[in-house]
Amino acid sequence: MRYNILGLAGLMFLLASCHKFLDQEPSSVATDQTTWKSDGDANASVGACYSLIRSAFNASITYYSYGDLASDEFSDVVGGDFAYKDVQDMNWGVGIPAANNYDPRLKLRLFSNFYTAIAQSNRCLHFINNMSVGLFNGSDAASQQERKNHFLGEAYFTRAFNYFMIARTWGDAPIVTEYYADNSTAPQLARSPQSQVLAQCISDLNQAKQFLDWRDLSSQDQVVRADKGAVFALMAHIYAWKGNYDSCNMACDSVIGSQSYTLVDGANYMDIYKGQSQESIFEISQNSQSESMRATDVYSLTGVLLAPPYINVGTTVPAWQINTGLTDYLYSDTNDIRWKKAFVTLPNGGSSPVECIKYSNIQNINNNTAYQVAENNILIFRLADIELLKAEALAARTVPDEGGALALVNAIRLRAGLTTPLAGLTGTDLLYAIADERGRELFLEGHRYYDLVRLERLTGDQQFPYMSTAEFQLGKCYWPIDPSLFLINSKLVQTDFWRGKVN
Repeated sequence: MRYNILGLAGLMFLLASCHKFLDQEPSSVATDQTTWKSDGDANASVGACYSLIRSAFNASITYYSYGDLASDEFSDVVGGDFAYKDVQDMNWGVGIPAANNYDPRLKLRLFSNFYTAIAQSNRCLHFINNMSVGLFNGSDAASQQERKNHFLGEAYFTRAFNYFMIARTWGDAPIVTEYYADNSTAPQLARSPQSQVLAQCISDLNQAKQFLDWRDLSSQDQVVRADKGAVFALMAHIYAWKGNYDSCNMACDSVIGSQSYTLVDGANYMDIYKGQSQESIFEISQNSQSESMRATDVYSLTGVLLAPPYINVGTTVPAWQINTGLTDYLYSDTNDIRWKKAFVTLPNGGSSPVECIKYSNIQNINNNTAYQVAENNILIFRLADIELLKAEALAARTVPDEGGALALVNAIRLRAGLTTPLAGLTGTDLLYAIADERGRELFLEGHRYYDLVRLERLTGDQQFPYMSTAEFQLGKCYWPIDPSLFLINSKLVQTDFWRGKVN
């Protein structure tokens, strides 16, 4: 289903990358009249919710552009295409010719792909709710109802997940929770305050947690489709973003206390990035050829992060240049397993650029090195993330538990081979230590930018080289929306900081 309130119909496909293997529009209204007749119809339609999230994340390396490139993890962007340099430098209002619909700077200002995914969640909630229980698989009415509820839980989760991505990126946003069979009847909607968007997320997740079970180790879809662990992990991040650390701590406890996840041992640390590890809570599936991106594409993650011998390209260094000042600081103890296993140093004349190889699962198609695909899932939440987020919650809440926070940090450090525990840290020093540990553990996993935003809120200290404290307080940390959306929805207004600054 497509919503004219945000101009999704034209924009999504006009701006979609031609290099994606999976970028399909949800079924049309005409198809809706002939489907929704079986368990398989519901299953496939809910599966499309995840496919559309993948499409949104792959459109312009979106997940990592928002979560990593705009942080301090990179020092420069080199090569023939400097569009991502403006992303790194927070020059997000730069003017883009209308004909350049491929340009990441324009595509990253559009929330259209996320609303297309939301529309699919709304569509699933509408039709699945109206399906007879007897249409679902199960040995009796109770198991059939449970199956139906599970699909509804996934649809609530995916809607909440998309709205959280929108809220963290743009702040205020229109809230659409209805299914419209006719685009012409869909109203234009103004941006609701971020607090209302996040309240909608929590409401959806409260529904989802009633319908979903904990991790099913027997399922091939474990962690690439939502379960109760994904629900509580998303809740924890939402509450941390809101600064509600007591609720964040409780959500983290639900994940940890479920005992559904365990840390991968240090010797097998890189197994995390193969996908669906014992530590993973939620991932976006991308480890099959039908889901993958072409590895050498300039607008793919591997295309900007890797160089030979990992991918077959003519350049000798990655386009996104890792900030070696940061890695020298974070991994000052070179015994750190995360440094030894996830990074390599490339010989390049007088310089020694660092390359992160977390996403180096590259496969040749038909043994042809000229055509390679990247088959790493997009990691969203894993246990180490939640344990360190709990440490942040314990340190930042109204009545801190500094000892408990340090114990969690030291457990993650011990897994990484760092046997000297941190001790005696309190207040701001402890908050910085936790942020540093998250930086070591979750480097290039889509968290760093948001971690630093939360850290600046907590400490008041400037965290970004291209955003002053005054600009941060005025909301520069939120992206502008592209002016093309104003032509479609007259009720939209520009993100506060960016008014008059977007060409």
